[in-house]
Amino acid sequence: MMKLFLFLLYFVSLILPFVCVLVSVAFYTLVERKVLGYIMIRKGPNKVGYSGIMQPFSDAGKLFSKEYVMPGFANVVPFVLCPAVILFTSMMLWFLYPYSYVSMVFTCGIVQFLVTSGIHVYGVMVAGWSSNSKYSLLGAVRGVAQSISYEVPMTFVVLMVAFCIGSLWLQEVKMGQENMFSILTMSLLSSGVWVTCMLAETNRAPFDFVEGESELVSGFNVEYSSGGFAMIFMAEYGAMLFNSIFFITIFLGGNELLMSVSTMVWVLFFVWIRGTVPRIRYDQLMGLCWKVLLSVVLSMTGFVAIISFFF
Repeated sequence: MMKLFLFLLYFVSLILPFVCVLVSVAFYTLVERKVLGYIMIRKGPNKVGYSGIMQPFSDAGKLFSKEYVMPGFANVVPFVLCPAVILFTSMMLWFLYPYSYVSMVFTCGIVQFLVTSGIHVYGVMVAGWSSNSKYSLLGAVRGVAQSISYEVPMTFVVLMVAFCIGSLWLQEVKMGQENMFSILTMSLLSSGVWVTCMLAETNRAPFDFVEGESELVSGFNVEYSSGGFAMIFMAEYGAMLFNSIFFITIFLGGNELLMSVSTMVWVLFFVWIRGTVPRIRYDQLMGLCWKVLLSVVLSMTGFVAIISFFF
């Protein structure tokens, strides 16, 4: 009986953080719709529950209760599995959360983040291909090119931060900035590069070419409905929340209270960008990555290497 109790306790402690993440995603969608509504001088959701607070749960119930439509020419097995794989990949990022007190840590958490975020593009690619639709395939191709391109400057920035701290352990990166300095104050330029790459990696405005409604109807997920669409939706917002936490961890650090407040600010930053910045052209997207951001991060990497060699 005791073994069963310990197993249930371990299972609940393992599952509970992911349940909390999904609940956070639900309320984040509500905050986004409210803020976008006020940006556009209109009301957001305000009918379901008090001031619309139950709207995300109403939407989730509606989505998961709808009929799952299977396209006639789709590749059935990868088409069905891809939403779950995309959601699972997004949830895997939360294993890297920099808890102050925890028994299980990743000693190379920064490398693990780069690996896990790089895997995400495979789910998008297979989802677009398996739908057997020209719109979804074009959205998947856009997503692959965009993610691979922006992973290059993002990797340079993250490894440069790890080099400055002297550790690949996220807990040490966070604690190293508590009493000494903040990487953000050292290099506003590198943090600006990271924010740009973060928007591109999560397919958010002004880099939302994967789901360009004006050209691709709805991008790589155009053939998905019901629970499949809901899982892709939750994975995207879960990745946005973790990327905000990761940004605060590697550039600000500090105690839990400071990180929590800063993360909420950066979460709202995603919404503000979506409501104010128009989508750029695709050639501008690629030019920004390979001509501007890559040149900047290579220059910064060389500068850091020279400084560390002499000092």
